[in-house]
Amino acid sequence: MLQDSNLSVLILERNEHIGPKTCAGGIVDTVEPLNLPEKKTRAFNTVTVCLGQRQYEFTTHLSIKIIDREALGRHQAELLESAGNVTIKTGTVVRQINPHCVATSAGDFDYRFLVGADGSTSMVRRYLNVDSQYMVGIYYDIEERRDRMIFHLDGTAYKAGYIWEFPHETFTNIGFYYNPDQWKLRDAVQILRRFMGRRGYPMESPTYRAFPINYLYQGSRFGNAIFLAGDAAGLASKLTGEGIAYAMISGREIARNIMDPHYDLPKLRKIVTYKKKQDNLANVLEKIPIGLNAIYHLHIKALKTGLLRWPK
Repeated sequence: MLQDSNLSVLILERNEHIGPKTCAGGIVDTVEPLNLPEKKTRAFNTVTVCLGQRQYEFTTHLSIKIIDREALGRHQAELLESAGNVTIKTGTVVRQINPHCVATSAGDFDYRFLVGADGSTSMVRRYLNVDSQYMVGIYYDIEERRDRMIFHLDGTAYKAGYIWEFPHETFTNIGFYYNPDQWKLRDAVQILRRFMGRRGYPMESPTYRAFPINYLYQGSRFGNAIFLAGDAAGLASKLTGEGIAYAMISGREIARNIMDPHYDLPKLRKIVTYKKKQDNLANVLEKIPIGLNAIYHLHIKALKTGLLRWPK
């Protein structure tokens, strides 16, 4: 969006190149289609949900897409290569944020607008003194290509969390999404490794990767100059952990608002409404001490019979 404006845009990236991020790579087009590289993306309209020993197949109204985050980052950077008003500085660490100025390892930069798109542990969010709350995802990447997207629910074994199997182009991502108030990290790792053993995944995998997911949304616009996007804003779903689509859409909405202060962010408001429903459901599930599988069965039955509709 801003590459088409008369503004001078500076993107600060602490890594040596844009792309690497600890993330499972699942995306749902809940609000609008996203510009993803087709050759690097797998799309699924059929999803398998396992509850205990039973399996259920669902056809979704919106395809769920899987993409490696490094490939997505490279794609996004390539889209900006021809933009004369956009500068990307990689290998640049932000050391301090001040009013109208950001101090970095590459020098100080004045700003008229500051957009924090710096993830769940956002420095911009901390500068604004905005609280955060976290879920956790841990995963292994297995060099084995599989062809089914599967979610595993079990209120006894995983409580209100779930285990996923995401089939990427050249590997499979297997992970456990959970509330750190319910599981300690070492226990979560053991749960995931036991699951992988039962599913026949190789156990000589490299070290797992873990990432916090900030789900506490406290706003995206702070005054007239500072904005938070994506995980930095706490836009990820507490229920599912999904946040890539929300991050991309919130970035577009913020760009439109910067160019037009009267733009009232309708797509961002739609995201927030949808997210709040998911967060409320997650809060209810976490408070059920026993019988959670019965609730899952009822929900799945309602989806299968049409009493509930798959999100769209």
